[in-house]
Amino acid sequence: MHLKYTVQIEQPEQHHVKVTLKMNWPVGKNKLRVFLPSWSPGSYLLREYARNIRYFQAAQSNGEILYHEQVAKGIWEISLGQSEIKSATDDFEVSYEIYCKDLTVRTSHVDASHAFLHGPSYLMGVVGEKLESPEIEFRFPKIWSKLSTSLKDISPVRDQFLFVAQDYDTLIDCPVEVGCHETDGFEYQGKPHHIASYGQLYPHKQDLKNDIKRIVEAVAKHFNDELPYENYLFINHFVPKLYGGLEHLNSTALHFDGRKLANRKDYLNYLSLVGHEYFHLWNVKRIRPEELGPFDYLNENYTNLLWLAEGLTSFMDDLFVYRAGISSLEEYLDAVKGHFETYLSTPGRYFHSLDQSSFNAWVKLYRPDENSKNSSVSYYLKGGLVFMVLHGLLIEKGKSINDVLISLWDLFKKRPDKGLTKSEVYKIVENLAGPEVLEQFSNMIETTQDIDFDSALKKMGLEMKWQQNNNPWLGVEWEFSGERAIVKTVLLNGPAHKAGLNAGDEIIFLNNLRFLKEDADKISSMIFPDLTYQLIVSRLGMIQKIEIMPEKQPRTLKEISIADRGLAEKVFKF
Repeated sequence: MHLKYTVQIEQPEQHHVKVTLKMNWPVGKNKLRVFLPSWSPGSYLLREYARNIRYFQAAQSNGEILYHEQVAKGIWEISLGQSEIKSATDDFEVSYEIYCKDLTVRTSHVDASHAFLHGPSYLMGVVGEKLESPEIEFRFPKIWSKLSTSLKDISPVRDQFLFVAQDYDTLIDCPVEVGCHETDGFEYQGKPHHIASYGQLYPHKQDLKNDIKRIVEAVAKHFNDELPYENYLFINHFVPKLYGGLEHLNSTALHFDGRKLANRKDYLNYLSLVGHEYFHLWNVKRIRPEELGPFDYLNENYTNLLWLAEGLTSFMDDLFVYRAGISSLEEYLDAVKGHFETYLSTPGRYFHSLDQSSFNAWVKLYRPDENSKNSSVSYYLKGGLVFMVLHGLLIEKGKSINDVLISLWDLFKKRPDKGLTKSEVYKIVENLAGPEVLEQFSNMIETTQDIDFDSALKKMGLEMKWQQNNNPWLGVEWEFSGERAIVKTVLLNGPAHKAGLNAGDEIIFLNNLRFLKEDADKISSMIFPDLTYQLIVSRLGMIQKIEIMPEKQPRTLKEISIADRGLAEKVFKF
């Protein structure tokens, strides 16, 4: 079935996009269903994009309206038999208007300054029909001078923006940036790599283009420079307080606070994000769990392999920055230390294995609440640390994580239309390092048992240095409303948990003295462990009295030091 999409942005300040689909009526069918996806591949939450549709209409090319009704949250059925006309003409069109004002990498955003169009959030498909070479044309105000996308350009004239995709999956996997954004780029292995940047930056001295190129080179070398695309696009949104990325078939969308690029640590974090999403070209967009493609765009697509998709990627991203020669070994280990700190402060690691964390992504990771830290663990976070341990185990056997990547890539090339199973991933590990290493690896994936990270890192020439301190600790995380101090999270088995403090409690008085944001920030210098304190809290509008006894702060990871530099460099260098 052939479709042509027309995407019109007439008054961007009103945040609406009009989409028209022109197509032929399928021969022999009396009814046709069109749908808007409920979620985006790579972001495992039902976002129900159809909620943003303002109107929907189906009509023949001669203007006669076709009968339609919405039959599900994102599905519209068009019925020829119930229409007033007697027969369908050769073609007809569906048109709808959709509201786009949510600036994330998983949604679309249109305002007077630009348009970022994320395929699943605004482009409908046809239920049960394979779309062959769908075309899409974009029309927008002349004040905007640029359109950046990885779609194939087939515009016959200069001022037209017409593109084609292989199929519907490819079409919605190519985000589009429109406006007056800055563009730049470079070539690697004879293929163009484009950079489109929207937003504002504080002045800085970083060489973004060259460093992005170095990341591209470092990642590609892990796959013998086999680039599975003809061109690639990095879309940067430099907007205050934003952070994140989403992978696509031949592009990525990245969000980062442009004010922070001058700070060395923040800049390395940005480059790690670049490496993370670019690596997904291979791991996820090609090498993928069998459940993730072909996609059911309307319902959850469950898999217990997100620890491979995201955990492996989370281990590699900081490593790519080091292997590209941009960060030092000390800077790399400082980033790893941050991951350990987050992991060790997550009691939920004792309740959810990586398998369980992956399977429950749809209701856990993307729907965090005040108890998330106590009930689950991120497959990004623990998965990255587990693959670091696996890398060390492989090194002992004369192999490395590089061999895992090549094995995964070779398996993909043999059968590009079929995804991976967990048993196949396990088989790769066993073939490389033997049954003992596989047993250790599978135990880290499938159980909640403590992992001996100290011993694992010691074998890599590193030492985890711990700090035992006597600072008082309540076991709470705060949030603030103006000067008011409110409990955001109560950590499992901490003093606040034992005392019966609840998330959402506003602390009004501590020992009859007013308690405000400044006091919460300085609380460790105002109280002592093993003494009892009186709290007056507001809970659901009612006053509660609570006694709490602070404890000594649990030991913290002071640093990951280099005990044997030669060994450590051997382990982590490419």
